[in-house]
Amino acid sequence: MGFKKSKSSSSTSSMSVQSAPKQRRKMFTSRLSKRPELIVVDEGMGCSLSCKSLCVGSFSPSGVFSIKPSSYGRSLSPHSTSTEILDSFSVDDDASTSSVSPVAVATSRVFIRTADLPHMKVSVARVMNSTLSDLDADKLVEHLHKPSSTPPLSSIALDENESWVALDDGNGNGMAPLAEAAIEALVKSGLDASINRGMWTANASTEKIIKAGLWDSTIFFPYNEGRPVPLPRACGPKDEKDVLLWTGQWDHKYYGHDIPAVRCEAIVNMSPRALVDLLVDSNRVKEYNKMSIGRDDILHFCKEETRVTKIIVGRSKPPMLGKTLVLKSLLHMEELPGGGERSGYVIVSRAISLVDDVNAPVDPKVLYSEMLMGMNIIRAVEGDPGRCVLINLNHLRSPMIPVMLARRLALGAAVNFINDIRALC
Repeated sequence: MGFKKSKSSSSTSSMSVQSAPKQRRKMFTSRLSKRPELIVVDEGMGCSLSCKSLCVGSFSPSGVFSIKPSSYGRSLSPHSTSTEILDSFSVDDDASTSSVSPVAVATSRVFIRTADLPHMKVSVARVMNSTLSDLDADKLVEHLHKPSSTPPLSSIALDENESWVALDDGNGNGMAPLAEAAIEALVKSGLDASINRGMWTANASTEKIIKAGLWDSTIFFPYNEGRPVPLPRACGPKDEKDVLLWTGQWDHKYYGHDIPAVRCEAIVNMSPRALVDLLVDSNRVKEYNKMSIGRDDILHFCKEETRVTKIIVGRSKPPMLGKTLVLKSLLHMEELPGGGERSGYVIVSRAISLVDDVNAPVDPKVLYSEMLMGMNIIRAVEGDPGRCVLINLNHLRSPMIPVMLARRLALGAAVNFINDIRALC
């Protein structure tokens, strides 16, 4: 199937595909049932030298091809969408010409994994039955309107069991239709894990503290009761400085399931509102994280008193690592059921995939890690608005760090995190 320049297209007249006007081009799709790719081939040259993928995508049941530009496709015209790239061609098949059909294109930049979130299907169904109920099935774009196993970056291997969702709408107008569903599922999954006794194994010192019985009414306190938690210690005693630690494994079999998670719980002599302000403000990270060399907000979706949603990039210099550790994540804060003053707040974070990183140069001095589940639950306490209970969940994936070492590092980091915050009180 040959291609020639469409007379009706003018939006991409400056694209570099015109740099070889004497060459005929062919376009075809590969692996139609799995993850098709749109390929441009210059005739007269060896395929091994000239095959270039413009985009990747998949077909909907109604035959609509949903695609995203590849790094090569973006290089043709950095500001052009996949639709514009396709519209610059017309089909020349056996001397007859027909127009290329319009395609559904997701131009989002930020994506998140959701396959491991047990509440995701219910959250998606709610969105589909409300805000997307009037959209025809053939207009639904993968990632944007429905989760997709197709990875958003060519550097990520295809996993048919994975589920990717776009967080931004691709037009600079805010969040994607399924972003709220993904965040809702992420928050619920983290909160459920925080009170799941069967998931966690206490370390030796924590087991001893628990057996004393003073924490019985505080640890694993249900978050949905909408009320403050009782405190096991009065302000001042030495035991107030306890840090309770657990390790655990997620019961799913998706990405990162083999990596240990850490749970810690402690009393902090700071009001819930003061603590949530501290942890959400990227400019204050160095106050409680001595390894941090900065955290930047690169995209804000929501910035309100009781709700914040943004994309952040954090950088730190762990001792003896010899590299800069970089985390690119979604950060979301909201009130717990019952309200912030009465119940408290939750801050959740998860690694994101950023399309802008496709053509970024590789820096050997940088180690990219992924926060699979990061959660800070800040519980208001009975009778003392100036104190709170902080529960921290940490499930971090760091390439090149063995699992056993990762567990030890995570436990140490959890204790340091609590102590560094306490030092500010």
